[in-house]
Amino acid sequence: MTQILRLQHAAVTVPRDGLEVARKFYTEILGLREVARPPELHDRPGIWYSLGATELHIQTRENVSHEKGDRHPALIVDDIDAWRERFGAHNIDVIDQPTIYNRRRFNVRDPFGNLLELMTEGDPAP
Repeated sequence: MTQILRLQHAAVTVPRDGLEVARKFYTEILGLREVARPPELHDRPGIWYSLGATELHIQTRENVSHEKGDRHPALIVDDIDAWRERFGAHNIDVIDQPTIYNRRRFNVRDPFGNLLELMTEGDPAP
């Protein structure tokens, strides 16, 4: 039987003219490490970040919906309270979420309305 081995990347979409604002948020506020994109994608603006074995891709489109949906990547963080303080220092609203499976968590939105979930490791789902 075939199986899915792991999640390789998640992608969020920002307006084409918002790439540098996205870079500031994901690099300076989240502290992600930007990595080179393949030369085959030189005609498609974007940014790639490495999070260990997983990547986060920032892609651009001309027409990006500003609807604030629930689609989101979830990021395991080292110190959830420090991250809450960090977002507060940058005047970024923290959206509290209930603890599930001993995973403390909250959500934030990037400058374009993309939802991000930050959480502690917690326990595996049963």
